[in-house]
Amino acid sequence: MSVNPKYERGSDNWEKRGRYNNYLDKSDTIYLANYFLGYFGSDMDAGRLMRLQKIEDLKLKDLWNNYQNPFKNNQEISDQDFGVNVYYVGSPNDSRKKEPPYLPLQYLTTTHVTGGGWSCTDFVVTVAKDHHSIKFITDQELPFDEYVLGFIRLDSGLLNNRPLQEYLGQQKLEPNFVNAHIVTAKTIVPTQPFGRLLRGGKLISLLAASNELRDFFNKKYDRNIVVFYTTSLYGTTKSSSQYDQLDRYLKFVGNTEGKVPLRMKEPQKKNIIEWLDRRGISRYNFTFTGSGKSDKSYKELRSFCDHCLRKNQSDPHVKQLKKVFYEKIINEKFTEKKRCYVSSYGTEDWMDNLINQERFIDEKYNLENIFEYWKTKIFKKKDWGMRKMKDLFPVKLEYELLNDQLRDSSFNQVR
Repeated sequence: MSVNPKYERGSDNWEKRGRYNNYLDKSDTIYLANYFLGYFGSDMDAGRLMRLQKIEDLKLKDLWNNYQNPFKNNQEISDQDFGVNVYYVGSPNDSRKKEPPYLPLQYLTTTHVTGGGWSCTDFVVTVAKDHHSIKFITDQELPFDEYVLGFIRLDSGLLNNRPLQEYLGQQKLEPNFVNAHIVTAKTIVPTQPFGRLLRGGKLISLLAASNELRDFFNKKYDRNIVVFYTTSLYGTTKSSSQYDQLDRYLKFVGNTEGKVPLRMKEPQKKNIIEWLDRRGISRYNFTFTGSGKSDKSYKELRSFCDHCLRKNQSDPHVKQLKKVFYEKIINEKFTEKKRCYVSSYGTEDWMDNLINQERFIDEKYNLENIFEYWKTKIFKKKDWGMRKMKDLFPVKLEYELLNDQLRDSSFNQVR
């Protein structure tokens, strides 16, 4: 398809032309804005949109109909006499010729899998077959004959997080400081029904904030991590989080100030970028590399649509559409403020391990002690709502995967 001759070119002077070289004519501007509105849906809430996005994502990854689980399919837990292994399994950014087998299972477990930067690091938690304690394993392949309990993804922290800034007492987070001293858990997710029946999300959360995972991250990337943080998938629209009641290890420091918008996912995003490219709006305007490339791509698409609406708003139809676009898209109806949880690994002041030559180690954060703490809460004290779970044991675990659950229109859990 040829370039639409109605597209007006801007000045060669950057300051005069603004951000974009050209823009769509009125008819294509109307199409683009309606594409956004049609994707998000005028009456759709965030949970329903994420559900539909996940279905499309599984189809795109060929996991909707064709998944064969390579790992142990079931596990029985009768009491606290069992052990777990925490495996380092590499990075999603590794130059691996074949996708590692844990990733499809992770995609089918959580509705929200984030990518990451070059320091993105993955761990998988399994039920041990030969011990009743906990082991951190960094030099072995993830075995297929162990039942998977959950996934952890660590990465360098983000720069824009108001509750974290206030906790640190800093008005602005500098990139060098964040990369050197802050780690975030981008993914903390248990498999189901382990998460639901045995509060598995709390165990995986605590393991992510352990001394051993921090020390491994430090050694791998030559860092001095002094602060760990993570954010909940849901914030202001949900009354609870898997991180609640973990005050002994994780401190709630507030909701993120800026709303985190849901993004347009594939294949719809790719289709509209190709449509724009055929009209002379280069796809490279919306193509990025590195950390956050998907978010940047969506934001640029949204910004370009806004630009076209502004340029064509002398038309009454475009003007009306611009108003709706601002209400539904620019003002971010489909957003979630997120809860932020922080750990300084047991130090009273997070700066202690930053300035002291001898690092303070709180053994409470050792994997062994974390595992025992979780076991005590679940099996002895029956905290975290476990008293209500009568006649629960033995617990029989068998993966509940989203390619099955999302076929049920009444299933609306987003995890």
